[in-house]
Amino acid sequence: MNYVELHAHSAYSFLDGASQPDELVAAAVQRGYGALALTDHDSVSGSMEFAQAARGLGLRAIHGAEITLLDPLQTPCHHLTLLVRDARGWRNLCRLLTKAHAATRDDGQRRLGEPGLTLADVAAHAEGLVCLTGCATHGVRDEPTLRRLLGAFGRAGLRVELQRPYLRHDRARTRELLALARRLGVAAVVTGNVHAHTPARARLQDALVAIRHGTTLDASEPLRRPNHAHVLASPQAMAARFAGHPEAVAETVRLADALRFDLTQDLGYRYPGAEDATAPRRLAEACHAVFDVRYPPGSVHRTEAAGRLETELRVIDELGLAGFFLLHRDLLELAREVAVEVRGAAGPNSPRALLPPGRGRGSSVSSIVCYLTGLSHVDPIHNELGLGRFLNDEITALPDIDLDFPRDVREVLIPRVHDLYGRDRSALVAAFPTYRARGAIRELGKALALPAAEIERVARGSEGFSAEGWAATSTWRWGRIAGRAHRGIAGAHSPSSPPRPPGCPATSPSTPGG
Repeated sequence: MNYVELHAHSAYSFLDGASQPDELVAAAVQRGYGALALTDHDSVSGSMEFAQAARGLGLRAIHGAEITLLDPLQTPCHHLTLLVRDARGWRNLCRLLTKAHAATRDDGQRRLGEPGLTLADVAAHAEGLVCLTGCATHGVRDEPTLRRLLGAFGRAGLRVELQRPYLRHDRARTRELLALARRLGVAAVVTGNVHAHTPARARLQDALVAIRHGTTLDASEPLRRPNHAHVLASPQAMAARFAGHPEAVAETVRLADALRFDLTQDLGYRYPGAEDATAPRRLAEACHAVFDVRYPPGSVHRTEAAGRLETELRVIDELGLAGFFLLHRDLLELAREVAVEVRGAAGPNSPRALLPPGRGRGSSVSSIVCYLTGLSHVDPIHNELGLGRFLNDEITALPDIDLDFPRDVREVLIPRVHDLYGRDRSALVAAFPTYRARGAIRELGKALALPAAEIERVARGSEGFSAEGWAATSTWRWGRIAGRAHRGIAGAHSPSSPPRPPGCPATSPSTPGG
């Protein structure tokens, strides 16, 4: 192996990357790679999926992200590629991305801003990370900024990134960057800035650019790439692309060998409360405190329930999950307090006051511990529910306790949770909606500038979840759509971009670009 790709984007670079993480992995293995880095825009959302897919196919996964730097006016200006060297680097990268997204909401409104970091933010979290200077169009190329990065990362942690997207002035830019690397005393490294794993997906990437900007393929020509240089190439092809710079090609392999963090093994995650030695005792006390109420003397289920409780408590203790259950119980108790506040004005006998503040569902209803701590309203003994699906000695993931809260309680509860545990230790979980067949057809139809009535007719002719039946029976319609597609040419910024400071590369805040 004479080259390792250290700069690649998946579909988690939203409306920019055109390949799923597992598709990138399969293509890399097919092309002869032994390692590959995933560096999505301001995100590690696809990293675990990437790591699992790579592990299954024998590819070594390297993790990182392409972050957005802000200028002094807080305007997105440059990109940097950060790669994870070790577990400390992973923690620092996650902290940086959290900080980048922390200010993307405007005064609590639903308008989403753009993530970004200052140089000071990056310098404060440089340990365990390797910094590449960024992509051809938006990378950092001014010496004062690079010297500040050199001071933060050191010579072993900074590389000047070389790319050849076959744009105008490619060779001049490469010469400039190599001269800069010599002055700084750091190595240069080649990357491909991959956004698709096949040429067919490169054409889809053109359409994604148009969709991201809310325009058509024709109108988005200045924003799109002019060729397929951003498709994952073989190591041999990349070495040939930079035949005049073999040392920078070889540096990819040397650097990759130093990046040994394994997300499937080295995360070292322990659930909050696992460090509390008193948690098993407190959980047992909480269960025994209500056991006689749920299973009074003389109950036909009392003996079986007592045995089941001891079994569950033993398994929970052995797995170190007592704090996991106590945390969920504490959340439910907090919800009870909130419910009293929210519903108290209506009176104790009002219909809403009688509603539970929260209720568990799913496989957790098979647990007697959940039943006794109030996390479930279902008696697993009376209903003859087996425990194995929820909790067992060989469990490899955390048990799934789903707590549903009514809307009136949830709106007050979420800020209260942040106040109780701290905003640096609590967060909302992100969900990523994906296109179904009809939505994809509608978006692509707009990008192809088709008449709205025609788009809707084709969309309604498709299955709701899959386009297979539609593709088989309506190929003439697809042919009409495909015939409208045009290959794009490269560009750097949106016509609607806000004014930018002198010397800042042309980019739109909504355009990842790298």
